[in-house]
Amino acid sequence: MPYKPAHLPILKMIVPLLIGITLFNYIECNFTVLLCITVAWISICIISHFSVKNKTTKNVNALFVYTCLILIGGLMITSTRYDNQKNHYSKTNAEYAQGIIAKPIEEKEKTYKTVIKIEAVIDSNKNKKNADGNLLVYIEKDSIAKQLEIGDEILFRLHHKPIGTPQNIGQFDYKKYLKHKRIFHQQYLIKSDLTITQKHKSLFVKRISNTISIYVQAYLKKYITNSENFALADGILLGHRADIDVELYNAFAYTGILHILSVSGLHVGIIYGMLLFFLSFIQDRSKRIKIAKFVFTLGFIWLFTFVTGFSAACVRAAILFTLLNFGRLNKEYVNNLNILCGAALLQILIDPNNVFDIGFQLSYLAMLGLFIFYKPIYAIYYSPIKIVDKIWSLWSASIAAQLFTVPLSIYYFGNFPTYFLFANIFAIPLSAVILWLSIALIPFSYIPFLAVLIGQLDTICIRIFIQLTYFFSKLPLGKINNLYITKWQLILLFIGVLCLAYFIIKQNTKYLISALLIFIVCIFMSYQNNVNQIRKRQLVLYSLANNFVLANNANGKQTLYIKDTITQKSFSFSIQNSHRILGIKEYHSIFLTDSVKEEKMKKENDLLFIQDKSIYFMNRKNTRKTFKTPINIDYLLICDNCYLNIDSIKSNYNFKKILLSSENDRYHITTYKKLLDEHKIPYHDLSEKYLAIDL
Repeated sequence: MPYKPAHLPILKMIVPLLIGITLFNYIECNFTVLLCITVAWISICIISHFSVKNKTTKNVNALFVYTCLILIGGLMITSTRYDNQKNHYSKTNAEYAQGIIAKPIEEKEKTYKTVIKIEAVIDSNKNKKNADGNLLVYIEKDSIAKQLEIGDEILFRLHHKPIGTPQNIGQFDYKKYLKHKRIFHQQYLIKSDLTITQKHKSLFVKRISNTISIYVQAYLKKYITNSENFALADGILLGHRADIDVELYNAFAYTGILHILSVSGLHVGIIYGMLLFFLSFIQDRSKRIKIAKFVFTLGFIWLFTFVTGFSAACVRAAILFTLLNFGRLNKEYVNNLNILCGAALLQILIDPNNVFDIGFQLSYLAMLGLFIFYKPIYAIYYSPIKIVDKIWSLWSASIAAQLFTVPLSIYYFGNFPTYFLFANIFAIPLSAVILWLSIALIPFSYIPFLAVLIGQLDTICIRIFIQLTYFFSKLPLGKINNLYITKWQLILLFIGVLCLAYFIIKQNTKYLISALLIFIVCIFMSYQNNVNQIRKRQLVLYSLANNFVLANNANGKQTLYIKDTITQKSFSFSIQNSHRILGIKEYHSIFLTDSVKEEKMKKENDLLFIQDKSIYFMNRKNTRKTFKTPINIDYLLICDNCYLNIDSIKSNYNFKKILLSSENDRYHITTYKKLLDEHKIPYHDLSEKYLAIDL
């Protein structure tokens, strides 16, 4: 058996820690209370340890230790909660804040985006006190904002607001994402709000890393012709995606090779493999040569990690290769799984919120799949033809990595690229060539004619890469979209994959049968969920700024009734992801004009009938309209920033609930809510959250 429990001490530590971090992420608990419980439990563990006399007491002690590790994991994640950050800047009545630019300035369409690490706050009496916390800021584009760099200290007016929750079904939870980055508030800064108090005050290492990254970008742009070619080289080498064309980006996503554009373990692995190849020509004649090769390899890997801005995925891979090489240098038995757990443990101890990072999860699950499944899959087929054997080796690695990551990818993204095996045949070798040619441009930039030659070779490789990507992206059935699994299905699928792993390790068919049964149960659950969604008749009023969108869902089809055109960006962000949850296979849009008539839907002037529900549109034209007898409706929709008279709506309409359209501006919505709250009239604000109505 390749993996014995006795050989995996770090695995036995990290599993209860992960359980504790995950469990207490959902359980609200006071940090002080949990600390007292943990200290008491540690005392029990120590007492229990000295009372071990037989196998039973040993097992009881082990149970105490695992429980203690769960509590420690809970303590780690609880300490990062907003409620337990007593010195957070948002818990003061400050007018101004002083902080450090902590992230590279990211240029958006109308603003610059960055994160400020708050160090102090100043109240109205000019009293200054220390504070902490991270603030996401969007800065108005001007000459001052352009000058900002990592490590600059700024003084600015503080008027933050909490990060908003998702407004629509299946929408990306940005608040949850930022919470695990310890960012709970955001703010928009105009030119007059901020002052640079000191340039380059701190974060020296980060600033140098960012400066070198900009320097490398400049040389790539100089020697790689065409903006599209440069953008791809920049994406592969440094992980920058901002300049990549939307069509090309979607083509990468469609073919399942988007990971190429994110500096990750793959890139570090390519660099590591090439370094080993070059250094293999130097024989290990002495211990000094071995140490020198070890230092050079790790030095180069960490230099690459430094230049790419210490991206989380890059750091993970660098830690992993460092531990792996250190063990081999000392001629010790290196258990890959133990090394993987060691690298994960280091990152969890640095920040327990890493556990909830999608990149962290996918990276470690991919490596876990490689360590467990690669050799058994590769052993299934043997070819004496070298090129065929290399392709099979690449496919074996891809399949092994996908076994653990596919369930998570479907859960998060809802799609599966069907041609990923074929796409990776060209994607990985070509990306390796592009990566090394791009790296070679930097030292050879001092020899112009060589730099030009390398740039031309790099450009040729990039063009081939782009054309092949477009070719695969245009093949039919290249991606299975709108896949949906619940959290319970995700857990079951992981248990099933673990059963497969146990089958490979222990060669016991009962684990294989268990895995197959679990997969069948998951398929049945998906089928049942799909049937339930198709049978459901539902109206959904989406929350879209400056628009009104009503969806009628039936039999897996959706009709969108809209007031104004929905941009592709807005549709993708607010509506598209709901389709996989609601089981929508087809959709089409219809503009809400003064009169629309369809099957089971009719709109005449301001009154809309859809199925058995009715909605009256109150706007500027009809806000003062009166009726001899009150009209009976289900919903009264307040839109068009119209005047709202409470007495008038009470005397003219019999309704169940008032809806505040998201097309209204913030001032009018605030006014409406204040009036409705005062008169205790039920309402729903569509600018804050969607509304689903079962028919």
